[in-house]
Amino acid sequence: MIERGGPQQVARLIQDVLRSGHPLPEKVRAVMLRTDTDIHLVASALGDCLVSTPGEAPGLLIPAALADGKSGRARLKGVLRHRAAVVGHAVAPTEAEASVRAASRLLDLASVHDGPDAGVVFVDDHLSSLVLLQDESLAHTLIARRLRPLAGLTPERCERLEATLLAWLGGMGAPEVAKALSIHPQTVRYRMRQLEKLFGPRLRDPRTRFEIEMALRSRQLMAAARRRRTGATRRPRVTTKPRKALPRP
Repeated sequence: MIERGGPQQVARLIQDVLRSGHPLPEKVRAVMLRTDTDIHLVASALGDCLVSTPGEAPGLLIPAALADGKSGRARLKGVLRHRAAVVGHAVAPTEAEASVRAASRLLDLASVHDGPDAGVVFVDDHLSSLVLLQDESLAHTLIARRLRPLAGLTPERCERLEATLLAWLGGMGAPEVAKALSIHPQTVRYRMRQLEKLFGPRLRDPRTRFEIEMALRSRQLMAAARRRRTGATRRPRVTTKPRKALPRP
């Protein structure tokens, strides 16, 4: 186990390790934690890895193979039990900062507390969400542009139409949408007629349909993140060290 620096200084550390002759795995993953409680015990259980130092956002850099397959994931979940943690995507050691950034971003969107309800989340399972939310300013611009026809509706009506439209854009027909939303197929058809009046020919353009779906999913993801943050303010806070911003590559 290499206990020097951590994922926040990974570019320099990788070069130091290469110069020292210490072997590096072909691929690595960042593991970002909500708190640094027992982080060295976690590192000991996982084996050879880089560990963040006090004052940094708590995290590890592990061989990517440790998270491969069902058995690898199960072992990681066992070691990280009761911790809010995110396992980054596999990258070459020289690109490890990208795994740190993705895992840190997802950690901001995922569980906010350690404890029995906390769990391990894998970047590999949330790639599209991270791509959509990597620039929230652009996401808001896309939402404003592509969902403008819904702007004048009441929140309740907007929510119903958005859910119907998102299911339809996913390739479902009226019966499938009705089953997914627990409504009658005729209700789906009525809503789709409303949506066609609101959006017009834009729903027949493949590129526009794709961007509308992106806008709907972005709004959905940001709303879920807001709910998690609001819920976090109502729960006892866990004492943590402040998370530092990641350095720009």
